[in-house]
Amino acid sequence: MTFKINSILITLIFISLIITILIYPALPEKIPTHWNIKGEIDAYGNKNFIFLTALLPIIVYLLLIYIPEIDPRKNSYLKHQKTYTILINILIPFFILLQWISILSALGYELNISRIIPLAVGILLMVIGNYMGQIRPNYTFGIKLPWTLADETVWKKTHRVGGFVFILIGFIFILAGIINQTYSFILAIFCTFIALLYVGIYSYREYKKLH
Repeated sequence: MTFKINSILITLIFISLIITILIYPALPEKIPTHWNIKGEIDAYGNKNFIFLTALLPIIVYLLLIYIPEIDPRKNSYLKHQKTYTILINILIPFFILLQWISILSALGYELNISRIIPLAVGILLMVIGNYMGQIRPNYTFGIKLPWTLADETVWKKTHRVGGFVFILIGFIFILAGIINQTYSFILAIFCTFIALLYVGIYSYREYKKLH
């Protein structure tokens, strides 16, 4: 199936791209490309790099729109079309946000990265987690483990549990952003690792019960 082009998202992407082109001459020769766990800039790149981040949302958007056409389990998208659309609608603004964090930082604006990023990631994870139980077996998105792809029952159970886990992790990231301390972000990452490990083990055990 082919998903309809979202005119609002396309407009946002091109507005962001046009403003990037207009602002480009004002950017310094080196722009921030990475921040450490404390929210401090620890890597710079040539300012031409900003065009890559500006084009990334449209590249990702087009891939997400057309990948269902080549997915071996493309019929699943008929069942989780709403969830997939929501994923696209929240993921693209997230990429645009990352681009403008880089631009505004390069222009000298003081941004609290250690607060902004955890909050944005937390919201992203909570939204995805809320709809994860509706995702049906496919090769594009979801918890794609050998045993979830091999058994639809295991897939459904894994994604129901995974949905709660993603919501919980998202909530922890939001708390980390509110607390805005280095230890809180480290704790959020640690909790993410443990939670994903739990989902993987749970999923495998459910598969072994059935096989």
